[in-house]
Order: sequence, then structure tokens, then C-alpha cells
Amino acid sequence: MLLRARPLRAAQRGMTLIELLVAMLISLLLSLAIFGVLAVSEGLKRTTTSVNDIDQAGNYAMYTIDKWVRSAGSGFAQSAAYAFGCTVYASQAGTQILPAASAAPAPFDAINTTGTVGAFKLAPILIAPGQTTPAVSGAASDALIVMAGNAGYGESAVDFSDMSAAAALTLTNTVSFKADDIVLVANTQGAAGTLSPCMVQQVSAVAGKTVSLGGTYASATIGTQSLTAMPLESTAINLGNVVGNNPPNFLMVGVGADNTLFSYDLLQTTATPLLPIATGVFEMHALYGVDNDNNGTIDAWVDPSSSTTYTMAALMAGDKTAAGLLQSIKAIRVGLITRTSLPEKDSVAPATLTLFSDLGATYTRTLTAAERVFRYRTIESTIPIRNAMLLD
Repeated sequence: MLLRARPLRAAQRGMTLIELLVAMLISLLLSLAIFGVLAVSEGLKRTTTSVNDIDQAGNYAMYTIDKWVRSAGSGFAQSAAYAFGCTVYASQAGTQILPAASAAPAPFDAINTTGTVGAFKLAPILIAPGQTTPAVSGAASDALIVMAGNAGYGESAVDFSDMSAAAALTLTNTVSFKADDIVLVANTQGAAGTLSPCMVQQVSAVAGKTVSLGGTYASATIGTQSLTAMPLESTAINLGNVVGNNPPNFLMVGVGADNTLFSYDLLQTTATPLLPIATGVFEMHALYGVDNDNNGTIDAWVDPSSSTTYTMAALMAGDKTAAGLLQSIKAIRVGLITRTSLPEKDSVAPATLTLFSDLGATYTRTLTAAERVFRYRTIESTIPIRNAMLLD
């Protein structure tokens, strides 16, 4: 019996061109769908991560500011309110650092609290309205000047018991002083209603009722001020220790380049006085909480940029009226605007951002079209100034 051979073409038949094209089209559509899902997922992940980053950065920045402001005035507010508004003189290794000969580094290079750049007067807390201009925002932002001791001995200003020598103070007691402490020497009686300057010094040793001065911050003469010219009606106030972990906090805080919140140590107690605190901070604004009748409640929230009473000039006038105004500041309200670092494809932010809307002293920031492709958050906190709240 003969077998009939199957045609060779039928035995080797494969996919037709049309079938191949259809398969490729289906694969392409599946690939596009998968890539689309991945792109959307990555975009959502990036957005979520960016927003989480600015939430965390804003919360950390506010926590740090809260810690500093709550302690503002420690060491001098309760026992030496007479010194509020005295011009602070300090030197470091024989070089005068306050009043500074030149402006502080950016973003604090335009800070001017007294009419003279580089000069600062003693105050627990000051708002420098619109005195920094963050590079990213391009709009005026506020800065804070916070001054606090960190000695841990409570509020105790110690009286002189004799006139000061060039390198020693004779006090009524020396219980709260030790080597390397930073002390503020202040005059309790200004001339003709004004406040005399105060001087920062450093302790080298304590013996009996004598505090010997020496070290980096000790100087008999700082600028126009002489330690031996301080009258018998002066006091010494312990502000902390530069060798231990409790140096005084005399700081400026404000927003600078790259959406970064910075602090600057006015007394330069560290090798790097200018330090970044948190990234993602777009702007900072603040209000004073004022207790006009000293009854323990906030009577008004004051915007220093528009107030006619709580202006920088009025607070830094260096007289008893200015000291009274400083004592009436019992809290501040701080508002931060944070922004993501990466833009979105479309506008995702509102046309305006608002701070302090519940206080009747609203700050409104209008965003440009280019700014609206970023995501923003606003964070606000009311911070009591504990030492000021205890003042009579």
C-alpha cells in the first residue's frame, strides 16, 4: 500500500503576518498600560513622599522654635527686667562681636533692630518683621530674635557688693557661679530714664565673694564700654556655661536659601554659628501676644509690620517705656509655610495661602502660576513666653 505524502507547506505552516502584527499590538497596549500604571504610581509616591517630608520638616521646625521661645528670657526676665533694652556688648578672644562690626551672614544680613546693623538690645523675644527675603519665596519673611540664659540655677541676679575691678567682680554671694560661666553685667539704674549698656563676661574662678574673670569672653573694655565704669548699683546674671552643654541661647531664626530655616548664634558659642534647622520652609511670619493690663490674659494679637505701638523702634528705644512694652509681650503666634521640593505637572496649590485667619490679623500670600505647581502646607502655633508670664 502506498502512503500519500503530506504537502511540505502544510507541515511547516506558522503565524501569518497579520497574526504577528495583532500580537505585537496587544503586547504594545499591555506595555503602555503597565507603564501608565507605574507612572501614576510613581507620581503618587513622589507626591506622598514630598508632602510627608514637608510635614515632618515643618513640625520639627515648629518644635525647635517652640522650645526656644518658651524659654526666652530665662536667667534675666524675672529678676532683671530692668535690663530689658540694654545694648549688649560682648567680645570673643579680644575681638568685639556685639555690637558687631559687620552684618551677620545671609539670611540675617539685613536684620536691623536698633537702627544700627549688628547692634542688639536685651529682650526675651523680638520679631523682625519682613527683614529676611528667602531666595525661593522672594517675598518678605519675618525673623525671630530670641535671648535666653541656660544656667539652670533659676532666676537670680546677684548684686555688686563693691565696685568692679578690671578682671573681677565682688558680689553679695557667688553660690550660682563656677568656672567658664557666662555672666551678664547690667546696671540697675540708667541715667535720665535711659538704660545703660550691659556687658557679657566669663568666669575663670570663684573664691569667697569674688568672681575672677578670664577666658574667651572676658574683656575689661568692649568698644566704648568699660567694666570698671559699671556702678555699684549693678548686678551679675548667670547665663550658662560655654564649656558644658548649656551655653546661653542668643539666636536669630529665619528662612534663607533653598527653603531652609536657619539659626544664627549671636554670641558665637559654637564653631559654626550659622546652622540649618529644617528644609522645606518657604516663609515664616509671627505676631505678638500682648497683655496690656497684666491680668494674665492676651488682650490683643499684634502684627509688628503694621502696628504703630509695637514697632521695632519703640521696643528698642532703650528707655523705661520700651522696657514696659517688652514686658507686656507674653506670647507669640508663629506661622510657617512649607513647600515641596519637586513641582507637579499641573497647578495643585490654591491661589492664596492664609495665616492667622482666626486672630483677625491675617497674612495672605498670593501664589504665581509658577508657584502653584508645588504643594504647600501651613503650620501655626501659639507659644507662651513662660518667664514673661511670671512678671508682675
